[in-house]
This record gives sequence, C-alpha cells and structure tokens, in this order.
Amino acid sequence: MDTLQIYFYNIGAEERRVPYINSNNPFEYVCDGKEGSLCFDGYYYVEDHAPPYPEDAGKERWECDRQSEWLPKKLRMHVVRSETEPYKQEGNTSYFHVLEDNTYIVEVYKRVKHENTDTYSKEEDDDGEEMNICFFPTDKQTIYFRVLETLKN
Repeated sequence: MDTLQIYFYNIGAEERRVPYINSNNPFEYVCDGKEGSLCFDGYYYVEDHAPPYPEDAGKERWECDRQSEWLPKKLRMHVVRSETEPYKQEGNTSYFHVLEDNTYIVEVYKRVKHENTDTYSKEEDDDGEEMNICFFPTDKQTIYFRVLETLKN
C-alpha cells in the first residue's frame, strides 16, 4: 500500500484558486505523464467555462454568484507517492521510501461533478433560531488535466 500526496501551486499572481482535497476521504489519481485525472471530495473555486452563463437567465443575482476565474487553468502540480510503512524511525521522525516524486505544469481543462457532499453545521442566528450553514460547499468531482511540462525536482 502506498501513501499519495498531491499539492497544487499557483503559477501567476492572477491564479490563486486551486483545488482543495478533503484529506479525510480517499481520492483517485491517474497520470501517464501526458494526461491524467484526479477524483476527489472537496471544492474547486473556478467556473467550468468562461462567461456568458445562459443557465443563469431569469435568476436573481445572489442565486448565480459566480467565480472570477474559469477553466482551463494552468497550475504547478507536485505528486509524492511513498511507502506507507517507514523504513527507519529516529525519535519523532519517520523515513519512508519515495516511489514517485514528480512536479508538472498542468492544464486543468475539464471538471465533472458526481454528487454534492456539502456538510452543514447547526448555528443560532441573532433571534436564537437554529439554522443550517454550509461553510465550504463540496462535491465528489473529477478534474481532468494534460501535462504541459515535467519539471526537475
């Protein structure tokens, strides 16, 4: 069994929306060095395409609060796959064999949402009424990317 960690980094100042992967839930990562996908539970604050959005016609402004960025997105992605069991332990430090350590410049070009996984918290409003609040909207989703460049680590 392996341990997999995936990190996304911004390339330019205007690109600050990267996927958040809920680390408490498993995710699936596939990459052949040219294309790949990441299926995860979390959120990704970009729109699936550039404006205009015909699906918002007739809705109130607050019903169609949109992000200011959209796909495709260019990101730096760092992937580290290591063994689950450490080969050496020194005090509080564990050492693992690294099986894969790659950094890519990728273009995320597509997202498919499979199901809504929002978590709600019960909070009281100013009148003492109990209400449900979703602090972070989440979805089980898959993002698809193509590798533009492989960087040396």
